[in-house]
Amino acid sequence: MLTVKDLEKKILLNLLEKGQRPTVKIAEDLGVTRQTVAKKLEQMHASGLIVYFFPKMEPEILGLSIQAYILMREDPRSDLRKETEEIVKSFPQVAEFQRLFGKYDSVAKVLVKDNRELSELVKKIHDLNGVKETETFIVHSTVKDKPEDPVKKALTE
Repeated sequence: MLTVKDLEKKILLNLLEKGQRPTVKIAEDLGVTRQTVAKKLEQMHASGLIVYFFPKMEPEILGLSIQAYILMREDPRSDLRKETEEIVKSFPQVAEFQRLFGKYDSVAKVLVKDNRELSELVKKIHDLNGVKETETFIVHSTVKDKPEDPVKKALTE
């Protein structure tokens, strides 16, 4: 397991709280050199701790007005599950795809522009060889969207 040192935690918290910033600004905030921050960022990227930097956007502004979760019951055969994974991952409307324990086998978080696009996507998923059943939940409103909060908590413990 990767261990994260205090300086690395401070750099990560700085990035989470203030967004991607020039290394010189992060260095000033933390009282270290720009080179130290650059080296640490490079090491964290190489280790897989930092995967990529991505701007957080409002999907509605881009015309993606519907967010939904499509839950799936699937055939238990691993070859069909692998096929389903590859196809579902290829759909550009799918933002996340996870395997589940419980009543359903997987869930896809999707962003689409309208009900027609959602219906077409659900049909494509439902028609996959390995998918037995789907159930779709359309998000009414988002109360909290802070996936960084648990990470911040872990970095401050």
